Amino acid sequence: MHNLIRYYNKNRFRVWTAILVIVFILILIQIFNSFAKQQKMEQQNNTEEETTSNVVSYNKESKTIISGENISDKYKDDFGQLIDEFCTHCINHEPEKAYDLLSNNMKNVKYKTVEIFKALYYNDRFEGNKQYTFQAWSNSKDIYIYQVKVFDNMLSTGRSSEENYKEDFITIVPEGGDLKLNIDKYIGRKEIFKKASNDTLQVSVQISDIYMNYEIYTFNIKNNTDEKILLDTRKKTDTTFLVDNLDNKFYSILYENKESDLILEPKEMKTIQIKFNDAYRENMEIKEINFEDIVNYQAYKQNREIESNTFKIEI
Repeated sequence: MHNLIRYYNKNRFRVWTAILVIVFILILIQIFNSFAKQQKMEQQNNTEEETTSNVVSYNKESKTIISGENISDKYKDDFGQLIDEFCTHCINHEPEKAYDLLSNNMKNVKYKTVEIFKALYYNDRFEGNKQYTFQAWSNSKDIYIYQVKVFDNMLSTGRSSEENYKEDFITIVPEGGDLKLNIDKYIGRKEIFKKASNDTLQVSVQISDIYMNYEIYTFNIKNNTDEKILLDTRKKTDTTFLVDNLDNKFYSILYENKESDLILEPKEMKTIQIKFNDAYRENMEIKEINFEDIVNYQAYKQNREIESNTFKIEI
């Protein structure tokens, strides 16, 4: 004991220095452990929020991919909550509730009943245990489009699904004071009601149904002649087309029409739908529609030499 006291008196500075260093190291270890524990808890909370609620806030999701602009604070929460509600109903296997959130146009154009919705949309995307994410895609002229990805729940499957997902584009539309959804890449309906006429035809462009990859125009067309005519022989692919405000041409997909769709008896009027391959983009405006292969049907069927008539309508 005497030797220990003598050692302490002789090395007092070294002893206290060693003690202080040890205490300092212990405090650092405690701080690092506390920081690591807090970080781990935050990561677990984030994971829980993403996998149970899928979307916690709509700030990040409201920045559009195409232009980089943000959906305004006035709309972003309502839009995000509506998409969240629709997808949550789907992953909870409540297709009837999800169907109620669709717009009337969406129902009339593609999903007239909930059974059709389930067969053509819901079953393909939401069978099993799913998750989803969404991100604002574009915002132009009050058309708000979101990209939605649906994939297997990674917690239940134990495997990553980042590269294996079903993609859709969902558009928010106002309807009767509420907000509704257009799904399956259907953006919406545009009313046009423009007319043009000449000695051959009278054409009224009624509406266009706009999708991400194409448009379908509905025409009322009357044959003004006393002969049977054919709107397009379909021998070429570039004779019926749209022209946009930048003079780009978008050609029709007439192989989806029957020949009988394109035949008009003398003085006959009929309603025809024609699809055009114009992919949607912000600020695109279609300014005219052209028919450049209108022929006399009898002469065409008899392989006689015929001259094609043309027709243009500005919209």
